[in-house]
Amino acid sequence: MRFLAAVLLSASALFAQGEDFSADLLQAALRGRNDQVKAFLDDGANLEAVDTNGRTPLLLAAQHGHAATVELLLGRGANASARDREGATAYVLAMFHPAGHGNREAVLKLLPAPPRPKMAIEVKWSPLKLVSSCFGTRDAVVRTVDDAHLDDQFSRAFADYVQSSGRNLVQLVGRAEDADGLLRVELQPAAACAAQAGDTLSLSIEVQVLRELGGKVVWQKVFGNGLKELRAQHAANLEQYAPMFRPWIQPHAGPIYWAAAGELYRIAGAR
Repeated sequence: MRFLAAVLLSASALFAQGEDFSADLLQAALRGRNDQVKAFLDDGANLEAVDTNGRTPLLLAAQHGHAATVELLLGRGANASARDREGATAYVLAMFHPAGHGNREAVLKLLPAPPRPKMAIEVKWSPLKLVSSCFGTRDAVVRTVDDAHLDDQFSRAFADYVQSSGRNLVQLVGRAEDADGLLRVELQPAAACAAQAGDTLSLSIEVQVLRELGGKVVWQKVFGNGLKELRAQHAANLEQYAPMFRPWIQPHAGPIYWAAAGELYRIAGAR
């Protein structure tokens, strides 16, 4: 019995040691310390160990741009399809959520690119925040903004960004039924009479990503007023509305695209 107890105690100690190695492996991978990564793996650390966010050594190395570490882990058989608790793979983290100052492009070349997801987009505008004007009735303000066709302008700006600066990572489709996810965009122009200053104008954009039309919202965010050139301005008449609102549309296309595309890759791969 004493001999058996000693064997069990020894095995328990080795298991605990392996757990420690796995925790150390995660830190070494995050920092791109290849010699340590090799040593911990040789000592029995778990190649697919996960941190509190569900990220394996490969996911951490990829997110922080450590190409040599990614190559090493892949060579040891690391699972490139592993997902963290939010459903992101190593490719998704490197592309959409990079951290540190590593070589993201080199990492992406090492990882298998997932299929390009299909995105449908639904754009509308809301008059809810058009409170008042010093220069006309609220109905007149709503007609003025409607004539500016802000929704059409956003749709064009977004499609242009996908092709020009968005690395063509998603495929835009016309019907939500044919898409992996739906991007729902609501433009919310705001106007209020500020007496001597004229009408105070601003623009916010509420964005949602849905798995499907009428389905669950998996991500949402409000964009607007975060960039210096997009902050509130004052109009001296209704004719100035369109020239002020329109330039605020295009700068939002990029940030919305990258946020929505990252979510789309996550939910498309989890189907």
